Amino acid sequence: MSVFLQLIKITGSSVEPSVEEKKRSKVFGVVMGILIMLLIFIPVAFFVGFMVYALTNGLVNLGGEDSVSAGLALMLHIVALFSVVFGFSVVMSVFYFSSDLNYLLPLPISPMKIIGAKLASTMISENVMECILVFSALAGFMIGYGFNPPAGGGINAVSFIAAVFGVLTFPVLPICYCAIICLILMYFSKFLKNKDRVGKLTAFSSLAILIVLVVCLNLSNGFDTNVFVNQLISDDLKIINILDKIFVNVPLLSHAMAGNLISLLLYIAVNAASVGVVLLLASKLYFPAVLSLGGGEGAAKSSENMGEKLDSQLKQSSHLMTYFKKEIKILFRTPAYMSNCIGINLIWPIFIYLFFVLQKQSNFLGDFIDNLHSADEEAVLYTTLAVFGSSVILTALNCLASSAVTREGRHFEVMKYMPVDIMTQLNSKALVSIVVSGIGLIIYIVTAFAIIHVDFRLTIYCVLLSILAVVYSTYLGIYIDTINPKLVWEDEVNALRGNYHVFYNMALEIIVTAIICTLSIVVFRLGFLPVYFIQSMIMLISAYLSFQFYILCKHKGTENIEKIEM
Repeated sequence: MSVFLQLIKITGSSVEPSVEEKKRSKVFGVVMGILIMLLIFIPVAFFVGFMVYALTNGLVNLGGEDSVSAGLALMLHIVALFSVVFGFSVVMSVFYFSSDLNYLLPLPISPMKIIGAKLASTMISENVMECILVFSALAGFMIGYGFNPPAGGGINAVSFIAAVFGVLTFPVLPICYCAIICLILMYFSKFLKNKDRVGKLTAFSSLAILIVLVVCLNLSNGFDTNVFVNQLISDDLKIINILDKIFVNVPLLSHAMAGNLISLLLYIAVNAASVGVVLLLASKLYFPAVLSLGGGEGAAKSSENMGEKLDSQLKQSSHLMTYFKKEIKILFRTPAYMSNCIGINLIWPIFIYLFFVLQKQSNFLGDFIDNLHSADEEAVLYTTLAVFGSSVILTALNCLASSAVTREGRHFEVMKYMPVDIMTQLNSKALVSIVVSGIGLIIYIVTAFAIIHVDFRLTIYCVLLSILAVVYSTYLGIYIDTINPKLVWEDEVNALRGNYHVFYNMALEIIVTAIICTLSIVVFRLGFLPVYFIQSMIMLISAYLSFQFYILCKHKGTENIEKIEM
């Protein structure tokens, strides 16, 4: 057992901060951790819990005793689905492309122990955010079901035991699915013996899953609360029925939360069986696949005639544009960066589209759009604030800025000693974030406004405001990453997973955005200023913040980088 625990510690160390990183900015980490908890985790947990509570309460009131846990099951299916989508690349990286294999393989350790330790460390790292989501979903169900129990039902001791098991073990089955797929694919496929190909396949698969979900929901007649609850009661949601057969742990845990002891025992048995299957497959398939890994023929081919290619491509350019091109090439050629930093800009419009699709029947946006067409000041103000807030948050979400220095990794010293000043290098990183985030937002804003026929002048204003919001968000993110970048990582996936600066950046920007939006609404409601004056003030504030954070990067940010010792 001690060997197994040591293996878990070793395999999980890739996402832990290094000793040098722990020494730097301890107070900053504590303060930002508190802000993340207050501004991100708690609001998300409250939202998830409230949604489950509302669905559970509605099911009980409508007499759905047999399907009272359907609302909980729906939320857990969403969590399980995203666990698979985002867990596949993590499992592949930890199992097959981590540097600890160089030390573990020569040791007399069975593949079952190695995979068991890697599986455990993956579940622990993946369970941090999932634990919050699952806990809030289970709490919402217990409140909705416990305070309003149907005849002969209610919360009992089994429910509390199931809640504990659910919070601690829910990601087991989704992660085991990822592990089983990885073990089989890597054993039988020669094509996947290359990390870049795996990354591209993962990104494509994740996007395909989201597109399938959009198509399934688009075939519905939209979202109507009463219709939706009735479908849950009658067990008439086909997509839920399909997911029940895939993620069998979800209906079992949901029924166990309603007090069913047999379901709880089956839930534990399913998790244990899934781990057993992974370990059994690992004993047969893991070592042959790992030993056959290599650089792939792509690496050999790319090294041929490299000198001639470099000579033919050499041409003089400014330092800023040279570094900009370097950053762009790294982002697009590295699958982990491509999916997490670039691809995420393609994913969030899907959710906005779903937002429109799900309101077909109720059409709760119809009145707002009509008011916007008639130049209603309140509608114009809320549109302005929505563009500003979404531009800031989505720029932070793609982590282009908040991982700018972290992405240098072990090459960080080169950044310090290159004959190019540090601010030029930071500006090139900022330009990448501004171009990628800004172009995406402009396309989506113009497209959305054209579809709903928004006034041309408001469209131009919102585009300019969005660009300024991207600039301010970018330089704030870069400054935060200069304070304590994660420079010790094994691969690009761990560079992003172990870097919490995206949450720090988002927490600070949520504060600033909330202050600006709240003050704007209060001033408008009290009738102090007309909406066009408030719009002008928001534009000026965005420009001021952009300038101030640029200056902060120029002086304090460069100083932070110069002080860092590897």
